[in-house]
Amino acid sequence: MKKQRKQLMILVAVLAVLAAAVPAIRLYTEKQEEKDAEAANAEQESKVLVDAAYEDVLKFSYDYEGKNYAFEKTEDTWYAAEDHTQNIREYSMENILSGVTPLFVQQTIEDVTDFSQYGLDQPERTITFETASASYILYVGDYNSLTGTYYVSLPSEARVYVVEQTVITRFNQTYEDVTETEEES
Repeated sequence: MKKQRKQLMILVAVLAVLAAAVPAIRLYTEKQEEKDAEAANAEQESKVLVDAAYEDVLKFSYDYEGKNYAFEKTEDTWYAAEDHTQNIREYSMENILSGVTPLFVQQTIEDVTDFSQYGLDQPERTITFETASASYILYVGDYNSLTGTYYVSLPSEARVYVVEQTVITRFNQTYEDVTETEEES
């Protein structure tokens, strides 16, 4: 009987310790989850190169297949900069700009001295866009087929940024690709 009583007391003591530990473990887990969420948010924010919204873009241009395409917005309507008679599809403009508003980068390469290794010494493409408060110029370099990414840079920076392929390929549009046809009107 004494042995059973002793075992029961040990069992009750262990149960009391466990009951006291549960709230402490729960609190520790919640704090750890908060720290992880804050770290993830900080990491995500650090990967935003251009923090602009699509709605704020007033004009933009880009090079594609040796030609420059320029667009501007007047009272929420997009036009080809050189011809305001073309009816430009709003959803086409939103699709094109969605890769750069905001612009997220996968990697930043610091202290670059030789831009030629990224195809940025003489970039083949340039993307520019303006909001009411800022102007942005992106130089597009080589495509990395292993990672499916492009190298881009900003003027006067010793950095190269790695961006998803779709950020750049969204700009593979001609005026004909973004203009409403008569059937659509």
